[in-house]
Amino acid sequence: MVIRKIKNLGHYFLVRSRIAAFSQIDGWLTRVEAVGLFHTASKLPDNAIVVEIGTWKGKSTYCIAKGLHKGKIFCIDPFDASGEKESAETYQQRKGVSPLLVQFEQRMKELGVHEYITPMKGFSQDFVGKFPVINFLFIDGDHSIEGCDFDFMNYAPYLKKGGFIAFHDYDPKRPDLGPTWVVQNKLLSSDSFKFINLYDTLWVGEKIA
Repeated sequence: MVIRKIKNLGHYFLVRSRIAAFSQIDGWLTRVEAVGLFHTASKLPDNAIVVEIGTWKGKSTYCIAKGLHKGKIFCIDPFDASGEKESAETYQQRKGVSPLLVQFEQRMKELGVHEYITPMKGFSQDFVGKFPVINFLFIDGDHSIEGCDFDFMNYAPYLKKGGFIAFHDYDPKRPDLGPTWVVQNKLLSSDSFKFINLYDTLWVGEKIA
């Protein structure tokens, strides 16, 4: 797998300036990953359907929304600071006082992107089959192998040809991580997907068949 570098640094810094407010939102996303989400969303057609599994307080959601021309982002998250065992304590410590969904909606309104966003309070298993067509699927929920594989197997079939799929926290040195396992065992060996780019730990591919 070849990792492509960002060739046009001028364009990179222009995009980064457009999403500078992402740094004000709590979450786990590097500047390069933020640019990667924006850039991927900017390639989507008008009225695109984006499904984001794992939203937290909207750091990644904001970057996707800024890249959209038109369309809708459906954000699947329990909004209760629950998570896999390794992350649960961190989530509880950083959830804040007010309900997470309230924080999320308020911040998206403050940043002027709320019109693109529809929160879906619950877990990914609650919404299987609710999106007959998906143009961009961003999987950043349960990072266990079982959880990540469930999200891929149950949502990727609805991804339209020419649509994009992305996984956060892909690390080739950590095959025990769900995103790494799914990419290496399901996507890289598939004739239906091709690798597009790796932005730090954000793996992006395209559905080609």
